[in-house]
Amino acid sequence: MLSPLVVTADKLALRPDAQTGSSTQLGPNQLAGLPSDRGGYQDILALVAGAQAGNPSTGVFSLRGLNQDNLFGNVTTGANSQIAVLDDGAPLSTATLRYLPPTLWQLGGVEVLRGPQSLSHGPNSLGGAILFHRREPGFARHGRAMTERAEAGGFRASLAQDVSLRPGELALNFSYHHAKTDGEEFNRFYNDRRLGANSREELRATLLWQSTSQPGTRVRLALVHDRARGNPAANVAEIAKGDLFQREVSLNTRPSYPANRNAATLNVSAKLPRSLQLASTTSAQQLAIKGMTDLDASSRLNWYARNIKDELRFTEDLTLALRRGALQWVIGGYAEKSTYTISYQGVGLAPLPLGSPFANRATETVRIGALYGRGDWEFHPGFHLNGGARLNREDRDFGMTATFGPFPARAGSSRKTENDLLPQAAVAWQPAPGRTLGLQIARGYRGGGTGYAPTLGLTRDFTAEYAWDTEVFARWAVTPALRVAAALFQSRLTDQQVPSNVPGGFAGIDTLVDNAAASRRSGLELETEWRVGPALTFTGAVSWVETEFRPLVLNGVDRAGQNFPNAPRWLASAGLNYQRPTGWFGSALLAYSSTSYSQVNSPRLTELEARRLLSARFGYAWKNIRGYLSGTNLLDARYALFRNDNTMLGLPVTGKAGASCTLSIGCEVFW
Repeated sequence: MLSPLVVTADKLALRPDAQTGSSTQLGPNQLAGLPSDRGGYQDILALVAGAQAGNPSTGVFSLRGLNQDNLFGNVTTGANSQIAVLDDGAPLSTATLRYLPPTLWQLGGVEVLRGPQSLSHGPNSLGGAILFHRREPGFARHGRAMTERAEAGGFRASLAQDVSLRPGELALNFSYHHAKTDGEEFNRFYNDRRLGANSREELRATLLWQSTSQPGTRVRLALVHDRARGNPAANVAEIAKGDLFQREVSLNTRPSYPANRNAATLNVSAKLPRSLQLASTTSAQQLAIKGMTDLDASSRLNWYARNIKDELRFTEDLTLALRRGALQWVIGGYAEKSTYTISYQGVGLAPLPLGSPFANRATETVRIGALYGRGDWEFHPGFHLNGGARLNREDRDFGMTATFGPFPARAGSSRKTENDLLPQAAVAWQPAPGRTLGLQIARGYRGGGTGYAPTLGLTRDFTAEYAWDTEVFARWAVTPALRVAAALFQSRLTDQQVPSNVPGGFAGIDTLVDNAAASRRSGLELETEWRVGPALTFTGAVSWVETEFRPLVLNGVDRAGQNFPNAPRWLASAGLNYQRPTGWFGSALLAYSSTSYSQVNSPRLTELEARRLLSARFGYAWKNIRGYLSGTNLLDARYALFRNDNTMLGLPVTGKAGASCTLSIGCEVFW
C-alpha cells in the first residue's frame, strides 16, 4: 500500500490561456524576488504595465489612468469604487486599502485584470480588478519567520506555521505580521519627529479541509484580525522658502487614524457529476476607523475634526462551471448587503477665525444582486468565441443629518434602484499552448448614488456612468524561456460622475454630483519575462496611456482636453531576479513614471514630479536561513505622492512626500 500523495501546483500558471482580455499573473517566484518597499500590495504594481501606486489620501492606486476610488476628490461614504480588489474572493473597500492595505506576508499569488470586469466572480468593476491569493495551509509542519530592521525606526517581524490536524485531510495555518515605522515627517508645533509614525499587527488563521474520498471537494475558512495605529497620511506643507521635501508642518492637533478590521471568508468547492464544478465564496467584514484631523492643516487656527468610518459587509458568490470540452461555461450569482457610515464632528470653517461647531453623519446601505454567465466555444481548432452578460441590480438607501453652528439640524434621505445589462464578447486565436491573440469588447458600469452637502443639509441623486472598452490582446510564449504579453486598448466613458461646489456652502465640502462629463482613454501595454537560466530572470513592463476629458465643466471652469489626475502618460519598469535555494541571491527593480497631478480643479499647483525609483535586495542563503541587505529609492529621488491645494483658504499647499532612500537588514528562517 502506498501512502496518500498530495500534489500542489501554482494555479496561476494555468489561467492565462483560459482568460480573455489583458491580465498579469504573479506567482510565488515573482513575489519572492520582489524588492520590498512598503511591504504591502502596492510594491507589486511596479511589475504591472499601466499600474501605479498612489497615496493614503486619495487614489490609493491607478490602473490604465483610473484611480481605484474616484477621479474627483469629494466627501463620500466610499461605497462605490472604480476598481475591485478581492482578497481570496472577499471584496476590500477603499477605506480598507487606505488604512489597512493588504500585506505581502503569506501572499501566494496575484492577478491583475484590466478593463471592465462583469463576468467574473465578485462585484462588478468598471476599470479592472486585483485578486490576491493567500498561501494554502500545508499538511507538513512547515513554518517560516522573518525579521527586518530599517532606517526611520522601521521594523518588521512575521511568523507562519502549518499544523496537520489530520494527514492529507485537515490542516491549519497560523500567521502573524507586525510592522512599524517612525516616519520622516516633523511637526514643528509640538517638536514632534514622529508625525508619520505607524504600527500594524495582523493575525490570520486558515483552516483547510479536503475530502480524501471525493477529490476536488474542499473547504477553506480564513479568519483575520487586523489593526493599525498612527498617521498613514502624514501630509506636510510647502512652507515659506521651502518645499514639500523638507517634510515639515505646524499642526496644533495631532492627527491619528486608529483602524480595526475583522473578517471571515469561507471558500467551498466541489466536483459534481458530468464534469461540473461548484464553487462558493462567503465573506463577512467589519471595519472601524476613528480619526482626528487638523482641519486647517496649520497651527494658525484651532480647527479640528473627529471622523468615524464604519463598514459592515456581507457577500456571497456562487458559481457552477463546466471546464471540459469544446463548449465550456460558467454561470454565477453575486449578492451583497453592506452598510457604510461616515461622520465628522469638530470646530471650523466659518466665521473666521474661530469657526463654528459642526456635526454630520451619513449612512449608505447597499444591496447588490447579480446573475452572470459566460461561455467559451472552440468553433474551430484553435479559434475561440467567448462572451456573456451580467444582469446587475443595485439598491441604495442614503440618509444624513447635519448641524452647523447655531443653525437648526438638517436632514436628507434618498432611495435609488438601478438595473443594468452588461455584455461582453471576445474572439481569440490559440494556435498552441501559451500563445493567444484576441479582440474583446466590453461594457463597463459604475453605479449611481446620492451626493450630499453636509453643512447645507442638501442631497441629490446621480445616475450610473458607463464605458465601452475595446482591446486587442496577445500573450505569446516566444520560447519556453521568453514570454511576452501586449495589449492595445481604447475606452470611452460617458455620464461621468462629477462633484461641484454648492453656492452658499463650503468649497470642497458641500458638493453635489452630476453626470456631467465624458472622456476617453487609449493606450499600449507590454510585459516581458525572460528566464535566462534556472536561477536568473529578467522582467520588463512599459505602458503608454493617453487620457482626456471631453467635455468637462468643473465649478464653472472648462477642463475639456485636460488629462486624468494620477494618470502618468508613461510607466515603465525593468527587473532582475537571481534566486537560488542556497548561496548568493539578489534582485533589483527600476521603476519610472512620468509627471502627473493630483486634483482636477488645480492641475498646476498639485503637479507631481516624475519618479525614478530603484530598489534592490542582496543576500546569502544557507540551509534554512536567508540573510539580506535591501534598499528602497536608492537614487534618493524627490517626488510627491499627492498634493492638495489649500490656497482658497489662504493656506499653503500640503501633500505627501515619497519616502527617501532607506536601507534595511533582514533575515528569514524556514523549517
